Amino acid sequence: MKINAIGIRATTLTPFAYHSLMVQGGSATLPVLISDRAIAFGLAATLGILQASVALPNKDYYRHLKAMPYRTSVFTTDKPRLLAPLIRRLNLTEEGGFPPKIQSVVKRGNLKDFFHTQEVPEGHIFTGAIFSLNHFNPFKEQEKLVIRIGLHRNGMVLLEKTDTKIPVRLNAATSALFGNELRVERYYLHNLQLSPAYSLKEAKSEIIKWQ
Repeated sequence: MKINAIGIRATTLTPFAYHSLMVQGGSATLPVLISDRAIAFGLAATLGILQASVALPNKDYYRHLKAMPYRTSVFTTDKPRLLAPLIRRLNLTEEGGFPPKIQSVVKRGNLKDFFHTQEVPEGHIFTGAIFSLNHFNPFKEQEKLVIRIGLHRNGMVLLEKTDTKIPVRLNAATSALFGNELRVERYYLHNLQLSPAYSLKEAKSEIIKWQ
């Protein structure tokens, strides 16, 4: 399998959040990174290689990631920032068709349907890499790509090719899906475990094992 490593600069065009960290009254995203899987699936959607379906497929990250003609690193930043907490409302009672009496109850007390999130701001820059397989080139048609990430895909991120000498970090949890063990330097979540920083050449030698 031939691999081409492409250094990428990712700039947030709009704020985005994930339910990464539980905080009082809501959740906050991890401001230091964009996960490799968020980049992989966001890029797949932009390139039109996701299968259309009226229902969510069974979660099978190994099968889904293996089918993509590329692999991705974690995207990181040295200057993490978060916006102030934002109040959100989950209106399942109205959309679910519950009667007015039940709707009134869930708007008060312990059942109140408001929560907070904290988002990564627009204009924030992350760096990482895309490893294209067997001459596949995601930038063949254009030099820049915009992908959607975050809750409900509300975030938009601009991907641009950049200096190929940038260091990158791989997700040891993703590597484990392919039966390959990596040393973990920073454990964030069960499915998000950062390797030490690699050069693109060193990262390619690991990525080639992800088959």
